Amino acid sequence: MNQTATGVFRRLSFISLVAVYLLIFVGGLVRSTGSGMGCPDWPKCFGSFIPPTSVNDLPEDYKDYYSAYRDKKNQKFAGFLISIGQEETAQKLLSDPGVRKEADFDPVKTMIEYVNRLIGAVIGLLLTALFVLSFRHPLVHRILTGTAWFLVLVTGWFGSIVVSTNLTPWTVTIHLGLAFLIIGFLSASFSLLTFTSKKYVQIPLLLVLICTILLIAQILMGTTVRSEIDVLANTGIARESWISALSNRFIIHRSFSWVVLTSFGLLSWHLVKRSGAEPSSFGLLAVVLGLISSGAVLSYLGVPWLVQPVHLLLATMAFGFLISLGVSISYSKRY
Repeated sequence: MNQTATGVFRRLSFISLVAVYLLIFVGGLVRSTGSGMGCPDWPKCFGSFIPPTSVNDLPEDYKDYYSAYRDKKNQKFAGFLISIGQEETAQKLLSDPGVRKEADFDPVKTMIEYVNRLIGAVIGLLLTALFVLSFRHPLVHRILTGTAWFLVLVTGWFGSIVVSTNLTPWTVTIHLGLAFLIIGFLSASFSLLTFTSKKYVQIPLLLVLICTILLIAQILMGTTVRSEIDVLANTGIARESWISALSNRFIIHRSFSWVVLTSFGLLSWHLVKRSGAEPSSFGLLAVVLGLISSGAVLSYLGVPWLVQPVHLLLATMAFGFLISLGVSISYSKRY
């Protein structure tokens, strides 16, 4: 295989992976600042590719117009849900008056959401180029990057559903899940290009799988906590009072972090033991410690808005690390 072509493909894979992590961080920032409805339509923003900077640039009836616009789109989406047997979900979507509520124009929130969309568009171009380049490499890379490219298209389309449904919690969770899948496929492809050393062969693959399952469980619990926080935010309760108003799900989520930390600590010990005390060997443990520390800050310091996207970013980084490690171990055992 041409080394120059491999180097270009590896660099583009790394850039694409970093770009997706950046998008996840900005997406978390959109949520933590309440900017999700900064642009009520998609793919344009208030009917334009360059968003307005003042409410004076909008017609007086803009709320009614975009509420009707989103309702029309929701009608089509409800029809799709019914066609796949989700009639109850469709009816809830159509009967919820909060879904049709339009937010007041806020230029800062509009710009945050607009930047989020711009990064998504850049990622679409990056993954298109990555998929094209993959045809000069083994089939596995075409499968992994092609799936990631397809998922980016699906994520972009579903992002429009998230907006049209006014950030309904279950649509936000699916949108995040798609982002995790993209990270997984890109991490696997990048790992095959980069981490092929025999030093990983003796690291227990089962332990990596257990850590992955525990992390996914913790993330799923975190999404339920996030949904409760969204409800509290919409009721006007002060941010500092959110934690005390949460249900026992938050207590379970917080306590379960010790199980995650223990399992990742054991895996990190194996990494250091088998691959040496390199800085990268401590990477996974550092990410998980950061994840738990940011969770503690959220819990005890009144859910600071900037820490929320950091917490989400660290969770996705831990997931991507596990996927890369699992692929590397499998490759080492096979070859």
